[in-house]
Amino acid sequence: MSKAKSAKDKNRPSSGAQTASKPNPFKSYFSNHLKVSKLSFKEQTDRPIATLLTCSVIGVALVLPTLLLIVLSNIQSADIRWDGSAQITLFVAQQHSKLEAGTFANELAKHPDISETRLVDNEQALEEFKARFALDDVIDFLDENPLPHAILVTPEEHLNSINAIERLKLLLLKREEVESAQLDALWIKRLQSITSFLEKAVLLIALMLAIAVLLILGNTIRLAIENRKEEIAVLKLVGGTRAFVCRPFLYMGLLYGLGGSVIAAIVTQISLVVLYAPIRELAASYQSNFSLSGLGLESTLLLIVCGTGLGWLGAWLAVHRHLDEIEPT
Repeated sequence: MSKAKSAKDKNRPSSGAQTASKPNPFKSYFSNHLKVSKLSFKEQTDRPIATLLTCSVIGVALVLPTLLLIVLSNIQSADIRWDGSAQITLFVAQQHSKLEAGTFANELAKHPDISETRLVDNEQALEEFKARFALDDVIDFLDENPLPHAILVTPEEHLNSINAIERLKLLLLKREEVESAQLDALWIKRLQSITSFLEKAVLLIALMLAIAVLLILGNTIRLAIENRKEEIAVLKLVGGTRAFVCRPFLYMGLLYGLGGSVIAAIVTQISLVVLYAPIRELAASYQSNFSLSGLGLESTLLLIVCGTGLGWLGAWLAVHRHLDEIEPT
C-alpha cells in the first residue's frame, strides 16, 4: 500500500510545479492579423511613390461624387424662406368691377390658408406698366384699359411647400370670379426638379466611379499576386490555408482604400475653399445668403469608411479571381 501510494505521489504534479497553459486561439488569431497588417503597411511605405500614385488615383475617383453629394446636400438643406415671394396672383374676370374685386379680396383674406390679400386694380396696374416699360404713347391710343383687376394672395406660413401652394392655387381657380391664376414661385419648383435630376445623376456617377475604383484596385492586387506567385505556391504546398494566403492582399486593399479616401477628403476640402467665394458671389447676385458647408466629422468618417470598404472589396474580388490560378507544381 505504501509503495503504491508513493508511486501515485510521484506521478501527481506538485503544487509548485507550473502546468503548461493552452494557447489562446483568439489571441493567436488577432496577433497574426496584427503582424500581417504591420508587414503590409511596411511594404507600402517601402515604395512610397507607387503607393502614393495608386492612392491618388483612388482619391481623385472619390472626389467627384463627394463634391456633387456635398453640393446636393447643401441645396436640399438650404433654408428657403418664402418672405412673400411665394405669392399667388389671381386675375379677376373682366365682367367684375373694382368694388366686386375688392369684396372678393376681403372674402379670400378670411380663408385659413391665406395670410393676406392685396387688390391691384387695373388702373394701378396700368400705371405700373407704363412706369416699367415706358410705353405711354402707345397706351394712350388704347380705347380702354385691357388689364384685369388682380389680387395678390400670400399663403399662410404652414404652407411651406410648393405642392401645398399649388393645391391652394387650384382651389382658388375654381371660383367663378377668377379667370386665371399665376404662382410666383415657379423657380422653386424648377429648383426641386433640378435637385431631383441631380440626385439620380450623382448616384449614377458615384456607381460608375465606384466600379472604376474596384477595377483600379483589382489590377493593382493582380500585379501584386503575380509578383508573389512563387511565394504563394510554396505557402499552398506547405499547407497554408486560403485565408492565410489571402490576408496580406486584403490588408493591401484596405490600406489603398484608406489612403485614397484620406486624399479625397483633403482634396474635397481644398476644392470647397476654392469654390466658396464664387458661389457666395453668385448667391448674393440673387439676393440669397446661400453658401457651401464643407465636410463635417460624420461625412469625413463616412467617406473614409466607404473608401476603405471599396479597397477591401476590390482586393477580395481580385484575390478570389486570381489566387485559384496559382497551384504548386
